[in-house]
Amino acid sequence: MQKISDRVFQVGAPDPRLPYFDALMPTPYGTTYNSYLIRGDEKTALIDPVQGDKADQLLQNLKELQIDKLDYIFCLHTEQDHAGAILVLCDVFPDAQLVGTARVAELMEYHFHIPRETFLVIAEGDSIDLGGVTLVCMPIPFAHWPDNTMFWMPEERMLFSSDLFGSHYAPDVPNCPDKEIWLLETRAYFSEIMMPTRQHVTRYVAKVKELDPKRICSSHGPIWEDPAIVLNEYELMVSDKVRRDVVIAYVSMHGSTARMVDVVADELCAAGIRVALYDLGDPNRDLRTLVGSVVTETVNAGSLLLASPTVLGGPHPAVAATALLINAFNPAIRYFGLFGSYGWGSQIEKQVSGLTARVKAERLESVLVRGLPTEEDYESLRRYARDLAERLNAIPDEEIVEG
Repeated sequence: MQKISDRVFQVGAPDPRLPYFDALMPTPYGTTYNSYLIRGDEKTALIDPVQGDKADQLLQNLKELQIDKLDYIFCLHTEQDHAGAILVLCDVFPDAQLVGTARVAELMEYHFHIPRETFLVIAEGDSIDLGGVTLVCMPIPFAHWPDNTMFWMPEERMLFSSDLFGSHYAPDVPNCPDKEIWLLETRAYFSEIMMPTRQHVTRYVAKVKELDPKRICSSHGPIWEDPAIVLNEYELMVSDKVRRDVVIAYVSMHGSTARMVDVVADELCAAGIRVALYDLGDPNRDLRTLVGSVVTETVNAGSLLLASPTVLGGPHPAVAATALLINAFNPAIRYFGLFGSYGWGSQIEKQVSGLTARVKAERLESVLVRGLPTEEDYESLRRYARDLAERLNAIPDEEIVEG
């Protein structure tokens, strides 16, 4: 439990040992399922029940605050990590009024079989008066799901932002997060939760900046006591600005593709281009962790290259999985390329193109080598790398991320 102000408490639960969120996102520092209790002069409200298996912790926190009545339970988002304990809360506080947008009420009926008529349905700009403080509804559809909602408490300039501005990070001491880890996990969270709907998120970031909040309380991670930090970070991440760098994700089965990667990386570095290499075949790391790192690295990256041998006519499964997720997360890279090797024939270019159809980056001409690369093949790869370096260096300085 964490006191935020005289009226507001974070009463949710940490999950510091969670290895993967949604069995997909690496969470090396765990996560938190935040729930906020707000005490008005006349009414008491709870924002977001926690994940179902953390209900006991939530109830214990409420007990410590001597809460024996809730007037309102606000649901900002329907997913189980936000609303999983809703049925337990309804049993313990049967007189509490459920509050949510029409989209929340609709989805809660499907996910928890709670009739939508049970909800007090509110829309953008509607407010709930708790006595001394009010909560103003601000829907943010597709800041992840179509039902995500923020609530603004103008009296304390406090924003309850749902998934927006969140991080999967459960610090050892909630009030003292490591700032470097926090920002790293904020970028990772953005890449896998917000990047797919970046155009929508751009509008919401601008809207929040206009509010000028004193605090931002998201559904996951620590409280932003200095909102300018995360707002500036988000402004950069939703922008079209890129770095002059290249991310290379690759697999090599018998060494040919690895040799090709070495040649391309060396030539790019010689041209002054930063290169980030990810060996998707690393036996000491879970593929989800590797792909998660690649996805995070593509935020504001200039280029992504996939390098793969051919397996049964197509890309190696690890590269195919990476391509599929890159397509889903849709980073704003400028250039996308493929190179690799094959034994006797390959459909790798066609298949990777299909797997990445949503990626709007300019496509580089693929370089595919049959068998062990020759010196002629290596020279083709050097030209490939030099061409990419020239393209990146030609990007105007005003479109480049500083620092």
